[in-house]
Amino acid sequence: MRTIYIRKLRFEEARIKLERELHDAFMDGESYVEILHGIGEGILRRMAIDYVESCGFLKLVETDPMFRSNPGATIVEILAPSKEYINRLKS
Repeated sequence: MRTIYIRKLRFEEARIKLERELHDAFMDGESYVEILHGIGEGILRRMAIDYVESCGFLKLVETDPMFRSNPGATIVEILAPSKEYINRLKS
Protein backbone atom coordinates (compact mmCIF):
# COMPACT_ATOMS: atom_id res chain seq x y z
CA MET A 1 0.00 0.00 0.00
CA ARG A 2 1.38 3.37 -1.03
CA THR A 3 1.52 6.16 1.56
CA ILE A 4 1.04 9.82 0.66
CA TYR A 5 2.48 12.25 3.21
CA ILE A 6 0.78 15.64 3.23
CA ARG A 7 1.32 16.28 6.92
CA LYS A 8 2.88 19.66 7.79
CA LEU A 9 2.35 20.99 4.25
CA ARG A 10 0.48 24.17 3.43
CA PHE A 11 -3.05 23.64 2.14
CA GLU A 12 -2.33 24.33 -1.55
CA GLU A 13 0.92 22.32 -1.53
CA ALA A 14 -0.90 19.41 0.11
CA ARG A 15 -3.76 19.53 -2.42
CA ILE A 16 -1.38 19.51 -5.39
CA LYS A 17 0.73 16.67 -3.95
CA LEU A 18 -2.35 14.62 -3.05
CA GLU A 19 -3.85 15.00 -6.52
CA ARG A 20 -0.60 14.12 -8.29
CA GLU A 21 0.23 11.11 -6.11
CA LEU A 22 -3.31 9.67 -6.21
CA HIS A 23 -3.26 9.83 -10.01
CA ASP A 24 0.20 8.23 -10.03
CA ALA A 25 -1.05 5.45 -7.75
CA PHE A 26 -3.99 4.87 -10.09
CA MET A 27 -1.72 4.67 -13.12
CA ASP A 28 0.61 2.27 -11.24
CA GLY A 29 -2.30 -0.07 -10.51
CA GLU A 30 -2.37 0.41 -6.73
CA SER A 31 -5.50 -0.83 -4.94
CA TYR A 32 -5.19 1.07 -1.66
CA VAL A 33 -3.48 4.27 -0.58
CA GLU A 34 -2.94 5.66 2.90
CA ILE A 35 -3.06 9.45 3.16
CA LEU A 36 -1.13 10.73 6.19
CA HIS A 37 -2.60 14.15 6.99
CA GLY A 38 -2.04 14.37 10.73
CA ILE A 39 -4.59 15.33 13.36
CA GLY A 40 -4.23 19.07 14.05
CA GLU A 41 -7.31 21.15 13.30
CA GLY A 42 -8.51 18.71 10.63
CA ILE A 43 -8.08 21.05 7.65
CA LEU A 44 -5.88 18.68 5.61
CA ARG A 45 -8.08 15.72 6.56
CA ARG A 46 -11.20 17.55 5.34
CA MET A 47 -9.43 18.58 2.10
CA ALA A 48 -8.30 14.98 1.47
CA ILE A 49 -11.78 13.59 2.08
CA ASP A 50 -13.40 16.25 -0.13
CA TYR A 51 -10.94 15.48 -2.92
CA VAL A 52 -11.50 11.71 -2.66
CA GLU A 53 -15.28 12.20 -2.74
CA SER A 54 -15.00 14.38 -5.86
CA CYS A 55 -13.13 11.70 -7.85
CA GLY A 56 -14.99 8.93 -9.60
CA PHE A 57 -12.18 6.40 -9.17
CA LEU A 58 -11.61 6.77 -5.41
CA LYS A 59 -13.54 5.45 -2.42
CA LEU A 60 -13.01 6.12 1.27
CA VAL A 61 -12.47 2.97 3.29
CA GLU A 62 -14.65 3.35 6.35
CA THR A 63 -13.22 1.93 9.54
CA ASP A 64 -14.35 2.21 13.10
CA PRO A 65 -12.34 5.00 14.80
CA MET A 66 -11.94 2.78 17.87
CA PHE A 67 -9.90 0.27 15.86
CA ARG A 68 -8.13 2.62 13.45
CA SER A 69 -4.38 2.29 13.92
CA ASN A 70 -3.68 5.94 13.06
CA PRO A 71 -6.31 8.66 13.51
CA GLY A 72 -4.08 11.00 11.48
CA ALA A 73 -4.48 8.87 8.36
CA THR A 74 -7.22 8.11 5.85
CA ILE A 75 -7.32 4.90 3.78
CA VAL A 76 -8.55 5.20 0.20
CA GLU A 77 -9.48 2.43 -2.23
CA ILE A 78 -8.69 3.03 -5.89
CA LEU A 79 -11.49 1.77 -8.12
CA ALA A 80 -11.70 1.24 -11.85
CA PRO A 81 -13.02 4.50 -13.31
CA SER A 82 -16.51 4.81 -14.74
CA LYS A 83 -17.01 5.34 -18.46
CA GLU A 84 -18.27 8.87 -17.78
CA TYR A 85 -15.05 9.72 -15.94
CA ILE A 86 -12.88 8.32 -18.74
CA ASN A 87 -14.85 10.30 -21.34
CA ARG A 88 -14.41 13.44 -19.25
CA LEU A 89 -10.64 12.87 -19.20
CA LYS A 90 -10.55 12.39 -22.97
CA SER A 91 -12.31 15.71 -23.63
